[in-house]
Amino acid sequence: MTEDVTPAGAAPDAAPPGDRQALTEEIERTREQLGDTVEALIAKTDVKARARDKATELTGRLTQTATEAGSTAWAATPEPVRQGARRIADSAWKRRGYLAGAAGILLAGWLIARRRRP
Repeated sequence: MTEDVTPAGAAPDAAPPGDRQALTEEIERTREQLGDTVEALIAKTDVKARARDKATELTGRLTQTATEAGSTAWAATPEPVRQGARRIADSAWKRRGYLAGAAGILLAGWLIARRRRP
């Protein structure tokens, strides 16, 4: 004597067509949910990406804090000191232009001299 035994929760082979469609849809939903769960687990175990995200966040916060501190310090600086700092920055900027011009002239002279060598 053989009995037709189906596992618990299994649909019998002679299920109506509507039940098969519902079962197929349920399987697809379960697959999608499982895929989402796997992706979430992978994201949690991606230490490099998490560290990179944290570093980016910290860099942003540090930049903002430094900017705010610089603004506060500049505002608290006496006006004569600020004017002196501006003058120094302006003269350094002008000197940079002179140095760049001199470097260009030297480079041009070196290239001309090198070209004239036999």
